[in-house]
Amino acid sequence: MRAATRRLCFFAGLLVACGTNTAAHSQIASPLSPAESLTHLHVEPGLAVELVACEPEVIDPIAIRFDEDGRLWVVEMRDYPHGPPEGQPSLSRIRVLTDLDNDGRYETAHVFADEMLFATGIQPWRGGAFVTLAETVLYLKDTDGDGRADLREPWFQGFTAENPQLRANHPRLGLDGRITIANGLRGGAVVDARKASDNAEPLSISGRDFAFDPRTGAFEAISGNGQFGNALDDFGNRFVCNNRAPLQHIVLENQYTARNPFLAVGSVVHDVAPAGELSRVFPLTAAWTTSNLHAGQFTAACGVTIFRGDALGDAFHGNAFICEPTGSLVHREIVLPHGVTFASHAAYQEREFLASDDPWFRPVNLEIGPDGALYVVDMHRAVIEHPQFMPSELQSRPDLRDGDDRGRIYRIVPVGPSTPRVKPRLSKVSTAELVPFLRHRNAWWRETAARLLLEREDAAIAPALEYLAASAPEPAARIQSLWLLHNLNALSTQTILAACDDLDARVREHAVALAGHRLADEGELRTKVIAAARDADGRVRFRAALVLGGLQGDDVVEPLAAVALAAPDDPWTHAAVSTALPAHTGPLLAAVLHDSAARAPAPAAGTISLTHELATTLGASRDPASIGPVLAPIVTEDGSASPVVREAALLGLAQGLQRRGVALAAFVAQLPDSAGLQEHMSSQFDRLARQAADNGLPYADRVPKIALLRYDNSERTSDVLLALVSGSPDQALRVAAAEALAGQTVQRVGPALVAAFPAQTPAVRRAILDALIAQPPRAALLLDELEAGRIARNEIDASRASRLTEAGDVAIRQRAKKLLAQALPAERQRVLDDYRAALDLQADPLAGKESFVRHCATCHRLAGIGVDVAPDISDSRVKLPAQLLVDILNPNQAIDNNYASYTVVMLDGAVYTGIIAAETAGSITLRQPENKSLDLLRTDIELMRSNGASLMPEGFEKQLSQQQMADLISFIKNWRYLEQPIPGTVSGQP
Repeated sequence: MRAATRRLCFFAGLLVACGTNTAAHSQIASPLSPAESLTHLHVEPGLAVELVACEPEVIDPIAIRFDEDGRLWVVEMRDYPHGPPEGQPSLSRIRVLTDLDNDGRYETAHVFADEMLFATGIQPWRGGAFVTLAETVLYLKDTDGDGRADLREPWFQGFTAENPQLRANHPRLGLDGRITIANGLRGGAVVDARKASDNAEPLSISGRDFAFDPRTGAFEAISGNGQFGNALDDFGNRFVCNNRAPLQHIVLENQYTARNPFLAVGSVVHDVAPAGELSRVFPLTAAWTTSNLHAGQFTAACGVTIFRGDALGDAFHGNAFICEPTGSLVHREIVLPHGVTFASHAAYQEREFLASDDPWFRPVNLEIGPDGALYVVDMHRAVIEHPQFMPSELQSRPDLRDGDDRGRIYRIVPVGPSTPRVKPRLSKVSTAELVPFLRHRNAWWRETAARLLLEREDAAIAPALEYLAASAPEPAARIQSLWLLHNLNALSTQTILAACDDLDARVREHAVALAGHRLADEGELRTKVIAAARDADGRVRFRAALVLGGLQGDDVVEPLAAVALAAPDDPWTHAAVSTALPAHTGPLLAAVLHDSAARAPAPAAGTISLTHELATTLGASRDPASIGPVLAPIVTEDGSASPVVREAALLGLAQGLQRRGVALAAFVAQLPDSAGLQEHMSSQFDRLARQAADNGLPYADRVPKIALLRYDNSERTSDVLLALVSGSPDQALRVAAAEALAGQTVQRVGPALVAAFPAQTPAVRRAILDALIAQPPRAALLLDELEAGRIARNEIDASRASRLTEAGDVAIRQRAKKLLAQALPAERQRVLDDYRAALDLQADPLAGKESFVRHCATCHRLAGIGVDVAPDISDSRVKLPAQLLVDILNPNQAIDNNYASYTVVMLDGAVYTGIIAAETAGSITLRQPENKSLDLLRTDIELMRSNGASLMPEGFEKQLSQQQMADLISFIKNWRYLEQPIPGTVSGQP
């Protein structure tokens, strides 16, 4: 049988599948033979799919790499998803495949290493390979020539080993001579396994990726948090992905953000391609997504690759390709520079680069080969999702390992006569002969040659590299040569200086980065990098800011400010400037405040945000010597900056100080000339209060004024803010005013907020609750209202309940735990007890569908039936039948406040009930059952009050018997399985 399978696989390798993604969804009698599978693949017109390897040579492949001689190293995760049976050896292994006759079919395979647990990735190095597996980075090498790894040396340990889909992966050698690794989203505490006895503190990589130098063993945490994917472009930009985010660029490296401990950076990665609900994929299968809300979106993005081969043509170079195994497809994004990062768009409308109508096609990874083609790794499983992420009713489905004897690797090539294959033999090439390969159009040859030059560490090659760095026509070759010189400790100052003047901006960018390694000792280089702060290219300026920000000396402040002001609308450039050493933050803020951009009558939004960002970082330092010199021009009207810029600066200072537990007023009181500063601040807050209350000003202009009033703890300010909460027709102003009141301690604020609460919309009610919880006396008042029933307990969601039950004030904490843990009302509890018997009845989901149409479809939409008035209940995968029973019979227990019902009394006596679907300054839109909508003018409304309850009334059980309840719950739980059965589902049970 094995021989027959091998022959079938060989003949399948001679077939070609091509065409467009136009096949209709159909039921495929999987599993298919390799030959049959190939005919179901649909690829970009003009391209073809060829089978490179399949079972039995390849089983469960998840990663591949080609070594210097063109051999194909395959990582097989044969223990997916649960690992080996207890007491049995691990099943992951590394196989090495060889194409002996150079026909493109890798027909010969041998096991290089086995009995590994959940292997995830591989990087060739010095005749062996680094492999990521379980919690370890392992180095494997065959030292005795028998084809098997007899050296198995752990280098690093401590990567979190939880779900096998969320583990360290994709080791990849970069321009800087380090191997980067995506951490798998779960982080870890990593130690050097070869120095276990030195008691070194483990390195936390929580929320970050990992890098190490394979020559020295030095390692560090780096920016990024990749799940399963780690890719580089021609210029060393690194990209990762996660399930819902198909393409993310690492913009800010950890080494820069770490040098300023007072800088809070929201993100260091940028979503290049649309992510989450904004993403779109077009499978040819009836692709099953764990959440029905994610259908047609990325749910398992992995194996991101920037294509840099030379076989497909220039139109594909630099494109991003991402696997989506749930949808049995490979997606293509056109990537273009955008500021200091990138933007992208899908290459096609309503189709994909590569897709199959066979649901067993599970592409999980991609690679560029020596032939310049794009290689696709197909794990070929019936089920690709890990059971941990499945609904409970599917976690024991019988087909979880179907396909664990299969696996395919394909290549994408142009249609037409194939060009002769050049079989690599780079291990036999001399060091001098490797250098010309740095100019190769196919990145595989360029990077493999660079790796071998790095491994050999032959400094005698420096003159040849210097020549390439100066004269190679290809920017990528010049950059690769510069970094190799640096990694070999042979990069001269003159070479860097020359590269700083290169005609290509990407070469200049890397020259500035390389200059950063020696600026402390090189005056000429320092001058050159300062000049780069005014380069015409934004990325060069960005890199100059990162380098200059780490230097001491006043001469870097002006060029740093110039970088920021040259890109007023680029938040990444602002972030780069803000990473500068703390000593530079105050002078930088002063420089921005005095710049003409800040003095303009209508400053750009970017200038305002830059001012705020620098001021927030400065405030967090709590350093009077740094803050004092810039505070006076901020609070006085000396014409140094426009009012809105000075307000942004004052807000930033106040927020930065508050972040560190210091109030603005208390901080100013300790400064020299505090009396004068306080007088100016009081005058400024008077002006802000007048403007916040001025109905003649646009709403958008008043919101930032209100935000600043949070830091003026006075009766004057609280009067203005409370009036806004109660009387402003604009919801955004009411929310802003309530948020500002959270920072004030004026005694009457609490009772006034409680009085205003019933008539407010959900967004304002949440802001009021936050303002009450913020301070113990008000939190106590809130608990009084809850206890008396004047505020319903269901208004307190899980997050706010946690803030109350974990409060620092002991009395608040104890009261909250008692109040929020109280049982259901007795009457509801009796109903629940009576209807629990429904959970044990044999249920009919089709009968439940009839009940849904009759009783629920006026507000809910499920399986294409009904309307979207109430919350979406279609994603029932995480709900147990018992939970659904509670939701139905006690609808007010955990109501989403966005769906709370309101009663509106009109001046003419008419009364309406519904949920608030929209709100403007002049009207509200009330949505009612059966998807009815009412637009009501505020001038016609006498009273609007929340009912503190769901639009769905209690007493629903009066309409359903226990059997009907069982049927309804079964339909809600199992509606997805009625027309698309899933193995292991018992759709007849609730």
